This record gives sequence, structure tokens and C-alpha cells, in this order.
Amino acid sequence: MIGIFLASILFKNKDQPIFALVIISIGILLLQFTVWISLPAMYRSLLLLLIILSWGMAIYLATQEKNLIQLPYPKTWVETSRNWVIQKINTNIVNKEANGFALALLLGVKSDLNKALLQAYAQLGIIHIVAISGMHLEIIFKNLTRITNWMPRRKFFLGLELVVVLLGIWWYTLMAFGSPSIVRASVFFSIYFIGKYFGQSNYTLNTIAGGLLIFLLFDVKNLESLSLHLSYGAVIGIHLFYPMFYKWLPMDNPLLNFIWSNLCISFSAQLTTMPLLLYHFHQMPTMVLVSNFIMVPMSNLLLYGLFLLVALPSFFGHWLGIGLEQYILWINASVRFFYALPMSGSLMIVLDKMQVALYYLILWLLYSWLNKKQAVNLVYSIAAIVGYGLLKLFSQF
Repeated sequence: MIGIFLASILFKNKDQPIFALVIISIGILLLQFTVWISLPAMYRSLLLLLIILSWGMAIYLATQEKNLIQLPYPKTWVETSRNWVIQKINTNIVNKEANGFALALLLGVKSDLNKALLQAYAQLGIIHIVAISGMHLEIIFKNLTRITNWMPRRKFFLGLELVVVLLGIWWYTLMAFGSPSIVRASVFFSIYFIGKYFGQSNYTLNTIAGGLLIFLLFDVKNLESLSLHLSYGAVIGIHLFYPMFYKWLPMDNPLLNFIWSNLCISFSAQLTTMPLLLYHFHQMPTMVLVSNFIMVPMSNLLLYGLFLLVALPSFFGHWLGIGLEQYILWINASVRFFYALPMSGSLMIVLDKMQVALYYLILWLLYSWLNKKQAVNLVYSIAAIVGYGLLKLFSQF
């Protein structure tokens, strides 16, 4: 991102793609230099930083006219598969409201979704439930890997497992219109699983950064997307805070453990996305934590049921469809109940850029304190809060 920012300042004339080739060449030469020449760690770090900056500048310049990477996809096969899934949902879930909700949740088809119901989901801060997201791919990924884990752990079968998992993930991604949120999740899972196949160390932040780089190769303007900011903010929040929160209250009961795990995930994602939402929309639903705590596990179970409905033969699908239809209507009735409560409004909170930056600084210091057990980081975070409070106090006079 720093390289992209530098390029936007240094190269005002955007019609000079030769600069991109020059910068890429410099990056490759520097990379070769770091590989073949033994240098002290400090100089190697400096050269790697220059490589990263050069690639950032190259991406900025190379994507001014068009996307750097454009990939075709099997449109006919994808549409045939998609229509087959829609037909199966239409056959087994007849009620109009339940049918529209099922299609929105499974494939992102929102044309038949009740608008008032959609407003209730948005007001409660759980609109992400009816959006195609990483939650869908996580279910597919986990179940595909459970199936393929039965194969022998030999090179041929490991390669076959890689192909099956990647095909399953990307086939569903294309069937779901390839919306940016699910493509980001697909890229993340693909990088993770390919790295696992080649025996690379599993460092999640590198996987996240790799996915972001691929998106920028397609279009550097993705950096301006609020959807991208929220997606990566939620993923980073879950990666950093979920393991700590989850360990605070270990549970042996599977049901309680499932509920606690979902609560930790929701709270972790809210921690890192809340300032972005407040900066752009200036509103925070008062029941966001309660509604996420209750509705996210319920929607997860529904997703499992819908995937099972698609996979089962028609006879079993008929009876499962009846049960899922009643379950969807019950979920929507619960949402309407929470929406009708007097306390289900929104708080008006306005944050500026400086306040957002300060929030993330304090959040990082608190994370460092909790993770590394260094009391000095807690002192720094308290000092930042007190300093900002005093600054705001005296600015009123």
C-alpha cells in the first residue's frame, strides 16, 4: 500500500506503462540479489522492503488502464449448476418468504427477499447473515477436507485432495455470482491450502496479505472499497482476538462450546470493524452483540441444512425442505421480534480519521498487552486514552 501511495505521488502521468516494467525489473533484480548474495540481516530486510515498494508502485501503474489479470470462466457449466440448485430449492421450499431467504443465503439471489425483513436485519447489525461470505466457504472447505482426509496421505492422493478442494471452493464461488466478499474468502482458502500442500509454514497474516496482493493485481482501486476494508478488518480481528477470547472460558459441553465460540468470533470481528462502520455511517445498532450472538449460530445451522438439501436425493430432500422452511420462518420471526423491541434502535456516533487511527492504535496496544503480557503496552494505551481525553477537554475552552 505504501508503494501504491508513493506511485500516486511520483508518477502524475498515468499513461506511462514503461515505468511499471522498469520498476518490476528493479524488483526482480533486487530479489535475485537477496537470493544469491549473502548479506547481513539488516540489509536483507532493507532490500526486501525496496522490493515490496517497487511491486506496489508497479501494480499502481500497470492497473491504470485495465485490470492486470483477467480470467475467463466456464459460464455455461456454472449457469447449469446454478439453475439446478435453484430448481432444487424451489421444489423443496415452497413458502415464498422462506424460498427467497434460502436463495439469498445460499446463492446470493436477493430479488425475492422481503424488503422489510431485510431492513430488520440491517437495523440489528446482522445484514451479513444474508450475504454470501467466508462463512459459506468455511463450511464447504471443512466438509470437503473431512471427506478427503480418508484418502491415504501419499503424494498422489494429496494432489488429488488439493484439486478436489479447490474445485469445490471455486465452483461454489462462481455459482454465487463471484461477489467480492466470497472471492476474497476463496483466495484466502486457496492460498492456505496450496501452502499446506507444499509444506509451507501456516502464518495467517501472510495468507491475508497474499490475498490482498492478488486483489490489487486485478484492480488497484480495490483499496478504496469499504467492503474490502470490512472483510479484511473482520478476518484480522478474528485471527488476532478470537484465540485469546476463546481460551478465557474453556467449555466441555459441545453446545455451550459452540455458542461461546460463535460469540467470540462475533465480538472479535466487531472490535476491528466497528470504527470503520462508525466513520462511514455514523450509526451503531444497540443490539448488535445480542443479535449476532443469537442469530449467527442459527444461520450457520441453516446453511448446513441447505447444503445437505442440495446434496441429498429428492425423496429425502422433500422432508428436509419442509423442516428447513419452518426453521427459516422461525428465524425471521425471531428477527422481527428483536426488531420490534424498544431498545433495537441505533446510537449516533461520529468518528473522524484521527479518532479511527487512535482507536486502532489503542486496540493494537491492548492486543500486545494481552498477547505478550507486557504491562508497558497497557500503560501506553491508557496514556493514549487519557491524552486524547485531555486534548478534547481543553479544546472546548
